[in-house]
Parts: sequence; structure tokens; C-alpha cells
Amino acid sequence: MSTFESKPILCCTPGCGKSANLRCPTCIKLEITTGSNFCSQECFKQYWIVHKLFHKAKDEYNPWPGFKFTGTLRPYPVTEKRLVPGKIPRPDYADHPQGHPLSEIAERGSTVVKVLDDEEIEGLRVACKLARECLDEAAQAANIGVTTDELDRIVHEAAIDRECYPSPLNYYQFPKSVCT
Repeated sequence: MSTFESKPILCCTPGCGKSANLRCPTCIKLEITTGSNFCSQECFKQYWIVHKLFHKAKDEYNPWPGFKFTGTLRPYPVTEKRLVPGKIPRPDYADHPQGHPLSEIAERGSTVVKVLDDEEIEGLRVACKLARECLDEAAQAANIGVTTDELDRIVHEAAIDRECYPSPLNYYQFPKSVCT
């Protein structure tokens, strides 16, 4: 027969070490289980300035819970993938569930270098010019306080206005129209 010994829950106030029998009511509402136990109202009040940061941390988005951040910069939740109108021609990866570029994959291992004819070269020049215009719009908007999601919106809309498919979108499931 095994016996189960539970460790006593200790007060979270640094240096106290007494057995805790109180919990922070806000922590209970936010379902925070660690760092919310106190031995007395006095210990709770003494540690409040530091403890209330646990409440704020619970509300923050964190895709890497084990990562210890430094500074004030934090990740932001990825927003929904933007839509491209059906009239705009799409690459093969645009509608692939995993975003695989099937034509690119089929060419892997090939030693043949495709030589473009004059019409294809001109098409490439036009594509490069349109891409440069989209990126120039983002460069004009880039500034302190402008989010990368806002820059993505600008590039996406610039590509749609030019009836172009934003090439990073869904390439191997990349969720945005520009890599920022």
C-alpha cells in the first residue's frame, strides 16, 4: 500500500515561507494557479505591487510559454489570412492545403536551365516592376508604431490593386502577403 504525501502550499511572498491558506481572488477568476497563495492579508498587501503583474501576464498573447522575454517587445497574435479575389491568377501553391508549390517540386533535381524568350523576359520585367511598387508602398508606411500586420495589409492591397497575387501568401502555408 502506497501513501501519498502532499507538500504544504507555501506563501508566495518572498522570504515568508509560512503555510498558505489564502488565494488571490483575481488569480482565481483568471485561473492562475501558481504564485497566488498567501499566508495572510498582510503578506498579500506587501507583495501586491509585484503580484499584480501575474494578472497582466495572463492576458498577454504568448506563443512560446517557456521563453523568457527581455525588454518590452512582445509577439502579437497572427491575424486571419487575407483573401485574394478569384479573378486574379494564382500560383499552384495558393490553393494547396499545405501550400506546396507543385511545379517547383517537380523541377527539383533537374539540371536544365530554362532560357526565357523575349515575351517571357518582358513578363518577368513587368512582374518585378509591380512587386517593387508594392514594396515601395510598404517602405513609405514603415515607421515607429506601424505594425507588421499593417505593412502586410498595405502590401496585400497594393498587389490586389495591381491585379497580382502576393507571392508569399500560402507559400508553404506562410500566412501573410509580405515577410516582415
